[in-house]
Amino acid sequence: MVQAHPLSHWLPCPVVFISTACGDQRDIMTATAMFIAEEEPLLAVSLARGHLTADLVNRAGGFALVIASVLQEKLVWQVGSMKGSEGDKFDRFAIKTLPPRPGKPLIPEDAASYAACSLLSQQAIGGYVLLVARAVEWTDLNNPPLVWHRKALFSLTAI
Repeated sequence: MVQAHPLSHWLPCPVVFISTACGDQRDIMTATAMFIAEEEPLLAVSLARGHLTADLVNRAGGFALVIASVLQEKLVWQVGSMKGSEGDKFDRFAIKTLPPRPGKPLIPEDAASYAACSLLSQQAIGGYVLLVARAVEWTDLNNPPLVWHRKALFSLTAI
């Protein structure tokens, strides 16, 4: 039986940015995340091993999970097209952010929402590291979020 799409394309998933900072380094990447518990807000994210984002998350002990909005379609593709080791994505793509908070990762303007997350555990799996994190504070910016399904972005609307 021939499969039209890999299994990863069958399950719609939220489009998020992982924003990190440690010392004078910062990075942002496009990713996806999945909540694994609601009562205690736990989530899972996978990152490529050896990339700047994974290193910064590990050193900082956390990250900002930014849920991308319909206003950020271009940004999704921009930050997903470049590795953090190739330069500062905030500068390269002139990413406008919410007012910075000392010692915290930057949050791009126009996001749907964002959460500050503390790293609980990580597990190396092949070329990836699976992160389990706890959301410790979150803010809803009231913009419609994006979802990824079968190589395309979609807006969420109530039915």
